[in-house]
Amino acid sequence: MKKLIIAFTVVFTLSNINAFAQPSKKDTLKAVLFEGLSNVKEKTARRLVKSKAGKPYSEETVKADIQSILSNGSFDDVEVSIDTATYRLVFIVKERPYVKTITFKGNKKISSGRLRDEATIKQKEFYDVARFEESKAKILALYADKGYSDCKLEAYPTTDSKTNLMAINFLITEGNKIVIGEVIPEGVKAYKNKKILKLMKSKKKKIFKEDVLQKDIQEIETFYKNNGFINVKVGEYSVTYDDKRTSVKIKIPVSEGARYKVGKISFTENPVYTEKELRKAVALKAGNIFKDEEFQETRMALMELYSDKGYLHCQLEPEYMPDDEKGVMNINFRINENEVIYLGRVYIDGLVNTKEFVIRREITLNEGDVFAAPKVRRSMEKIYNLGFIDSVEPDIQPTSQPNVMDLVMNIGEGKPGILSAGAGYSSIDQLVGTLQLQHINLFSRAQRLNLMWEFGARKQNYEIGWTEPWFLDKPMSFGLNVFNTERLRDYGSVFSAYKEGRKGGSVSVGPRLSDYLSLGFSYTYEEVGVYDITNLIADSVSETHDITSSVNSQIVWDSRDNIFDATKGNRQSLAVQYAGDPLGGNINFIKPIVKSSWFFPSFWKFVLSLNGTFGLVQNFGNSATVPIYEKFYVGGAETVRGYQYRSEIGPTEGGKVSTVFNIEYKFPIVQEKKRTILQGAFFADAGGAWDDIKDLNLEIGNGTRNIKTGVGFGIRFTTPVFPLRLDWGYGLNHNTGEELSQFYFTIGNIF
Repeated sequence: MKKLIIAFTVVFTLSNINAFAQPSKKDTLKAVLFEGLSNVKEKTARRLVKSKAGKPYSEETVKADIQSILSNGSFDDVEVSIDTATYRLVFIVKERPYVKTITFKGNKKISSGRLRDEATIKQKEFYDVARFEESKAKILALYADKGYSDCKLEAYPTTDSKTNLMAINFLITEGNKIVIGEVIPEGVKAYKNKKILKLMKSKKKKIFKEDVLQKDIQEIETFYKNNGFINVKVGEYSVTYDDKRTSVKIKIPVSEGARYKVGKISFTENPVYTEKELRKAVALKAGNIFKDEEFQETRMALMELYSDKGYLHCQLEPEYMPDDEKGVMNINFRINENEVIYLGRVYIDGLVNTKEFVIRREITLNEGDVFAAPKVRRSMEKIYNLGFIDSVEPDIQPTSQPNVMDLVMNIGEGKPGILSAGAGYSSIDQLVGTLQLQHINLFSRAQRLNLMWEFGARKQNYEIGWTEPWFLDKPMSFGLNVFNTERLRDYGSVFSAYKEGRKGGSVSVGPRLSDYLSLGFSYTYEEVGVYDITNLIADSVSETHDITSSVNSQIVWDSRDNIFDATKGNRQSLAVQYAGDPLGGNINFIKPIVKSSWFFPSFWKFVLSLNGTFGLVQNFGNSATVPIYEKFYVGGAETVRGYQYRSEIGPTEGGKVSTVFNIEYKFPIVQEKKRTILQGAFFADAGGAWDDIKDLNLEIGNGTRNIKTGVGFGIRFTTPVFPLRLDWGYGLNHNTGEELSQFYFTIGNIF
């Protein structure tokens, strides 16, 4: 009987396999067996391999089986034996010990359960030496965090050779809890010691932690450097224990040096920019106390200026020139631009579902262009704005040419589609059930599909929408939309006064003229009805059945960094809807709407947002008036929060003129993968509606013709499909009898 035996450790080889007789790939395996199993069940081992009795022998399959067994985590070694006479394949395995028990002895200050949770090696798992060592380190770190930095730990893993079961015993000598007795800054002259001690988290009677003390020293140095002490040195601290090793005295030597104000700022070797252009990037102001944070801000801003023009290898060397008599620090920035860097090739990495051209067409840099940093940043913004990308990480790679760099875009895809069913509450439509299928990367080509059915006591809506963002491979969107909506509407103080129905469809096209400037054109045909009018308003509202045929054109400037959650940039738009002659239908009106939104990053990750909207609608031709359903209504979740929609601001029947102003201050609460999942917002709104442009009145008050204001706060949720808003608004100009505040739960951003 001839046998072929190949031994494997963590890395296996088959370099000499051809020197032995092997079964043909056509030969069928009679049996697949395992030897060496102790605590792993045979059926579990069999699930790890694809070699099966009755199947042809395959060298590639055996290699994959070995890798599968070793990657399981239960085995250290695998050997393979193949009997060429009987075609029996045997996997000879060496199991890792199985951890049966973990015990702790000597621990009094921390429970065994807490230590067991901290350890990464667990009972009823196979032994892993890396986890064993990690567990020891984590247990010691836990004791140190509790103040027992003298804790000693011994660990003894023992294995029963017959059963391969392991017992791990941790022996702990806890030692004393060590607290801080005294902290003494030495050499402090410009401030009182109390001022320096307030900067530190290492305080008297607090637990002594060396990592915290290291951060405290950095905090002291930062404080001095931001208060004019450019040359401050915080030396090595010394720690002295008391006799019982329960308390420490910490001494921190400080050499303050001289204090400086900002003197002259100059530049040398800077032909790319004028001195005036460079000075715009300087945060340091002559005569002010020198602050290191302003110096670093200046340095980064100057480097950014040069990277904007492709000088990625620019070197910026500050030369400090102190004038001790005047107490000022003059700084000369010596600039060496080096060569302009050009873009070589662009690589897209990390895609799983999306076609590569979808990402590539959003990149504003072309091969051979100057490697300008703003274009890289704008490319990242455009890729994020696709909506189904979770992360974009640019990586600049050198090439054989020193002035040419390749760009690798590492992409992390999110979930492009979702089927959702549920219920929500809207302040306008109240309880609404929803069944929706939305896909924003249809066919992996960034096409958008939306199928939605909404149903409730006050709203019934069917909607189908499809959009191609690059129609005919041009930077131009093309969309189709079909809808059928019925809503119960309020009229003044009359709840559910009448029904409004709309059904029809639209086709749209939107050419993008640049990264920021785009046009939009659409045609809409719809049947609009007002019916089931309650007797309470029969004298004010008439039943109608109209046909509206309209075109809408708009021009949009959009420089927002993220269209779903902007932190900087702005969006300006002018849209004009024209309905009726010569387009047909029995309704004639023209409706221009101007909107301006601005976003400003503030400290940390706070964002200030400003928005202003002005709208006007005017009938013409055979239309004696503007239909009630085309007028402007102010109040509610989308305009001025703190007031009911359609009843508390402006004319009861709606206005032909409207203006709204919004201010929001947003801040993140929960972030994931650098993107905000949950955020809070404070807001202030103001707005009004009037029946005629002559009635427009910007005075704040509680009259029908006055601007009304509201304030409040809200929560923003980011979902895979759309953002959700929960707002509470408080109206500041209510009339007697009106509710002073309102809650709103809505889908989408207010601007």
